[in-house]
Amino acid sequence: MSDTMTALAMTEAGGPEVLHIRQIERPQLQRETDILVRVKAAGVNPADWQNRKNGGGFAGKAGEIIILGIDGVGVVEAVGAAVHHFKVGDEVWYIDGGYRGNFGSYAELKVLNGDYATLKPKSLGFVEAAGLPVAALTAWEAVYEKAEIKPGDFVLIHGGAGGLGHLSIQLALSLGARVAATVSNEDKAAFVRKLGVERAINYKHESVVKALQAWTGKEGADHVFDFVGHGNFANSFEHVAPYGSLINTVVSDWPRETNALAEWRNIDVKFVNIGYPQIAGHHEYRLQQTAVLKQIAELVDSGKLTVHIDRVVPFAGVGEAHTALETGATIGRVVLDIGASTMVAHT
Repeated sequence: MSDTMTALAMTEAGGPEVLHIRQIERPQLQRETDILVRVKAAGVNPADWQNRKNGGGFAGKAGEIIILGIDGVGVVEAVGAAVHHFKVGDEVWYIDGGYRGNFGSYAELKVLNGDYATLKPKSLGFVEAAGLPVAALTAWEAVYEKAEIKPGDFVLIHGGAGGLGHLSIQLALSLGARVAATVSNEDKAAFVRKLGVERAINYKHESVVKALQAWTGKEGADHVFDFVGHGNFANSFEHVAPYGSLINTVVSDWPRETNALAEWRNIDVKFVNIGYPQIAGHHEYRLQQTAVLKQIAELVDSGKLTVHIDRVVPFAGVGEAHTALETGATIGRVVLDIGASTMVAHT
């Protein structure tokens, strides 16, 4: 057995050029609750390129190795003495790591607390399953936990053709909502319509406010999900009908002038940050997330939730994939195929 593994690593913040394929020390079980997973595929998430730009999210030593990738899917290779719910050979998925100080899943092997993993959907292969953990958990919290959607409610999803958006559309429809989505081109409009969206709003060519008013017959949607953030967050306040809710998942500025509109319309503003339990070290919250991942797997296996994969890349293609995510050039999810990457690395 080799003492090293192949990983896509970085030692400084920057553009895609800071990512390098290299051999690093093979990880070992540290606690009795740990499991060792041979990673088959990993999600490529917006948080990855953001962490790449800011050096892994936390201050650390210069030259410290950082491995991105906050979720993954693979096969259990070893278990700690206190792990009884997994055995070697089990196919699992998880959300863990990807920040400075905790290696992520852009690597052949990953060690994590076995409490934070669960069995992957039986109906999906590794690559397709890797498109789900982070995006599906975020969509679940936003739609099922933060919004109080009733049948017939009008829902607007910003970034509807994205990885998070297209999953949230499906969850909102499952609650009986009427759904609209903002898109940037006709390909994305066609994609969201196939999912069941009633109104695809091309924000580059039409007023979102006017489109919503015509569609809903009132001042806006009952629930607005902002999966774009930044400047779009401030604009989203005027898309919410009185007594509606605005749910944001992207770190964004909150301009002071939006306070008056939020107060006037009695808008309920909520946020989703699935990284918080890991970063803050909240074990109980992480157990809750694991329980949700199990429910997501059940939804997938029952055919009630599907994932669209925009592209699958090897290690060498991750930088380009980061750029595509950052510029909004993808439809659905992006996945890193670890198996294909390591075969190339070992030849």
